[in-house]
Amino acid sequence: MSRPPEGVGHVDRLDGPEDLKWRLRVLLETIVGSVSVAQACEELGVSESRLHELRRQALVGALGALMPKPAGRPATAETTTAREKDLETRIEELEVDLQAALVRTELALAMPELFRGRGKKNRRGRKKAGAPRPTPPGAGG
Repeated sequence: MSRPPEGVGHVDRLDGPEDLKWRLRVLLETIVGSVSVAQACEELGVSESRLHELRRQALVGALGALMPKPAGRPATAETTTAREKDLETRIEELEVDLQAALVRTELALAMPELFRGRGKKNRRGRKKAGAPRPTPPGAGG
């Protein structure tokens, strides 16, 4: 034995606001003929032309939902923009710089003698070889 048809009772199982489900139920009842158009207009508080428009919109929405769709999941867009490519290139450069900094740090910790004397540089510049040095005042000479 099969179950008796629920008719517009299927609307009650839909997720959505109760007032919208009630309006849909009234529209469907006009389609199956259990409620006249005049009664539906009175219940919904709309004119007859508005009722026909609402009914048409509901049916167009239902038809659209029944349109065949391609099987499976929709394809993901794998196109990368120029900005994304630039950012990926920059990330790679920064990763190389980070590795170089880590190697320098490990060398400095393991062999500090390699890095002595590299701290402060003489900002005045080197004096030319063979140039006489000025004698400080008060020094005999």
